[in-house]
Amino acid sequence: MGSHEEISSTLKSSSSSYSSTASLTMKANTIASIHIISSSSAASFTRIIGDQIQYPQALTFYRGHNYVRYKAATMKRTFWDFFGLQLDEELQEMRSKADVLFARATDITVKVVAAELTGCKRKNEVENWLQNVENVKVKYQCIEDQVRGGASSSRTVPNVPKEVAKITKEINGLLQHRLPEELTFCGDAFSNVPFVTGSLKGHLFGENLKRILSWLDDDVATIGIHGAGGIGKTTLVTHVQKRLCEKFNNDGGSRNVYFVTISHGLTISGLQFKIANQLGLMIEREDVMKAAAMIYDTFMRRKYSVLILDDLWESFRPRDVGLPVGEGCFKLLLTTRNSRVCNEINKEKSRIIAVKCLSDDESWDLFREKLGDSAILFQDIARKVAKKCSGLPLALEHIAISMRAADTVEEWRSVLADMSSMMHVVVQDKVVPLLRISYDRLRDQQLKDCFLYCSLFPEDHRFDSFTLVNLWIREGLLDGIQNGERQTDKGFTIFKELINLSLLKADDNNYGSGGMMHDLVREMAVKVGKEKGFLIRAGEMMRVIPGEQEWNEDLCKVSLMDNDIGSISPDVAPRCPNLSTLLLSGNCFLTSISSLFFSLMGGLCVLDLSCAPIEKLPDSISNLKNLTALLLHQCIGLNYVPSLSMLGKLREMDISCCTELRDLPHGMEGLVNLKFLDCRGCPVPVSGILSGLSHLEELRIGDSSEAKGQDLMKLMHLKRLTCRIRNVSEFNEYVTSQCFESLHQYGLTVGPALSTVDRYFSGVERYVAFVDCPFEEDFPIVPGNVEGLSLEMCSGVEYLVSSASPDSTLIPLKTLGNLVELDLKGLENFKGLVKPGVALPSGSLSNLVHLSIVECDGIKKLFTSSMARGNLQNLQDLEIAHCRRLEEVIGGSDSDNDDDDQDDNDEVEYCYEPFVLPREEEIVGERASIYFPGTKFGLILQRLPHFKRIHPEGNMIGKIGNKQKFLTTTGMMLRMARARLAASGMVKYCI
Repeated sequence: MGSHEEISSTLKSSSSSYSSTASLTMKANTIASIHIISSSSAASFTRIIGDQIQYPQALTFYRGHNYVRYKAATMKRTFWDFFGLQLDEELQEMRSKADVLFARATDITVKVVAAELTGCKRKNEVENWLQNVENVKVKYQCIEDQVRGGASSSRTVPNVPKEVAKITKEINGLLQHRLPEELTFCGDAFSNVPFVTGSLKGHLFGENLKRILSWLDDDVATIGIHGAGGIGKTTLVTHVQKRLCEKFNNDGGSRNVYFVTISHGLTISGLQFKIANQLGLMIEREDVMKAAAMIYDTFMRRKYSVLILDDLWESFRPRDVGLPVGEGCFKLLLTTRNSRVCNEINKEKSRIIAVKCLSDDESWDLFREKLGDSAILFQDIARKVAKKCSGLPLALEHIAISMRAADTVEEWRSVLADMSSMMHVVVQDKVVPLLRISYDRLRDQQLKDCFLYCSLFPEDHRFDSFTLVNLWIREGLLDGIQNGERQTDKGFTIFKELINLSLLKADDNNYGSGGMMHDLVREMAVKVGKEKGFLIRAGEMMRVIPGEQEWNEDLCKVSLMDNDIGSISPDVAPRCPNLSTLLLSGNCFLTSISSLFFSLMGGLCVLDLSCAPIEKLPDSISNLKNLTALLLHQCIGLNYVPSLSMLGKLREMDISCCTELRDLPHGMEGLVNLKFLDCRGCPVPVSGILSGLSHLEELRIGDSSEAKGQDLMKLMHLKRLTCRIRNVSEFNEYVTSQCFESLHQYGLTVGPALSTVDRYFSGVERYVAFVDCPFEEDFPIVPGNVEGLSLEMCSGVEYLVSSASPDSTLIPLKTLGNLVELDLKGLENFKGLVKPGVALPSGSLSNLVHLSIVECDGIKKLFTSSMARGNLQNLQDLEIAHCRRLEEVIGGSDSDNDDDDQDDNDEVEYCYEPFVLPREEEIVGERASIYFPGTKFGLILQRLPHFKRIHPEGNMIGKIGNKQKFLTTTGMMLRMARARLAASGMVKYCI
């Protein structure tokens, strides 16, 4: 046989002479037969043959004076016999990484949409990244469609190897792209959003507010506000911000006010980053001079700008940051505890205000207001306690709230004695010891522990209540309660109590309740934690791990999260036998950890390395016999985890989005106490170990892998499940088992194709997605309590409800009443939701909120009149796209869809602005309330060439001569339309 170079040369010279449908001749002395191509020639063969031949009629090989003709089918079979296995592996790699990418894009989209609802705007870099993900998704889906179209085998499709490699490369690039920490900004039109402010306490606060506002109208460049911690500086400047916003918005928004909260220890580059985020600028942290130039140029181009820097700790030169102090129409307003900072920032055209404490009478008024009825019962001693708060509003509020439950004079005396012992503390730091009293007054040790745990997170960290409660449970802070549901209830009760006690500030939004710590409250908690064995250096942008002198044997919890630590060398081997929690998550440069680092941490229970690009875990982890939680979420470079066979106490393991991990760690099948396992986005087979994990309560498996029904039925304690099941037969077997009935939440994908159920539904707890399932062969048993249902490219579906009998219809009538979301895509034979003649009881779809119908070419009318009137009371989001024959949303009668063929080449004018009708009265005028009685409704139409009207009694929509005007967008633009719709307050439900 010829060499690799000879074969490659012959293939190239031969292929260049023929078209993709012509024969290809090869010399026999170069290649005797296609069956004996060497492995070294595989790359050239794949590249040349794959590029040049698109199902040719025949292949011709020249051997001496004879020609041997091979049919295309023979070529394909032989080719894939050699290279099919390799391609299958490449497809699997592409799918697993796509799973991670799309899940990450979904998470980012949710965060961006949530921020947009508060008035922020997504950054251009984020928008471009999401758009690139959409483009890759289209290419990716094309490959999947080709594979499915080729007899469900990747081995029958030409050009797949090249396309798979290309798409995988693009996916890797997107995964490796590091997005900015802040995905959105609140600059320009979004900067002038007035804060919600509390009331100003004391007459001096009102006078200070008037003085500041008047100075901003004068030729004053810098205003410095200084005073003790907790004296009300932040409250004062939030009132300034609100007044300026109201004023600027009334004059057309040509002037802007920006508010930046400064964290302790913030560097020049960190300050630049926060300011740039407000301005909507993309800067590189490493290039301080370039960032300063960009910030300077942006402010100078503004007509009038006020920048508020709250809680500044150190002085800086404004020019180093890029602030044009004293130039143009730029004003700087700052608050600090240190008067020196005010004097050093700028001495020209500056004014300084020293915020004074409240008077005794003002202090008593505030204390009495927060204390409530107890102020009458213990007035004399309560006045003395209020006086000890030194006129600091924050201390007055916290002490008063903590004393509400004090019902004996002895308690009041004890608190007064404690406060008297603090009189030697200087005023600058006095508020922190005073706040300590509110902590000491907590009678429940569980409440104290949960509060202190919050201090492990960086300053200004926002807590989601659900996530925080789960973290408390993971740490064992709620272990006194055996029942899991009662643990969760107790956790939410504690969270609410911390809010009521003002130890956490409420931070509610449209996506649930949250909270955050006041910086002084956190400062107090950090000091208390230090006494109890906490080492907290979170969010300080450290590049190296603390030295061994900071580690001691009494440490029990260490938080180094959200830093820039690059590696942990063998020089650091802390002796911390009592350390139970180590948080290293969010260190985006952490690539290696010495094996010695964990060698003397025998008591470690929780180890969190999430979002660190570490490649290998040290073998010393195998000896952490007390470990209960190993968290490796999004360690995208991780390719090795040592044996876990000795970690018999492990209850929680997260290896989700570990895209480079190819094998499960040795010994996992023996982790009988494991209760939580998340391996979504991790290309590892898990079906072989499930039977040994008998105590699992929550299991999350990505769609790059699959779970077998027989294995799932052995998990008797399972409460929450996310996974893919290969086919309808196994799905039916599982959902009819007793194990399935015990599930509280589930998200199931059924079918051989890659899909991710998390991309289908975001607002329901129980959902099923059928993808590429032949329903003619196996009829699915849809669970009666399902809330979200998706059917994608499933053959044999004409109607969802075809009979009143539950055994002969896809969705029983009783199940329809539970549906909240319904997505139908690529159902070629689909004709309608309910077969004509089948009576649909009133209210059968009464809970349906979202309905999406895409690429269903067989449907002409979506709803009948009677169905629309009696069953769509709560429908808020209706999306119809790429349905070529659809004419009406609501048919004029209950007759079936006509089967008349129509010309698909009618002229249609496509526009690129979302065609969204947010309110029913704008859709069909006065008749709207008959069909859509709900007060909130949104409609999105996309590429419907034969669409005529919403219903027969309505007018043509967007009629322009003989053309109709409809929407054509990418999926990203469609989501943007939904986001704008939600931001306008016209819908409650947004995906």
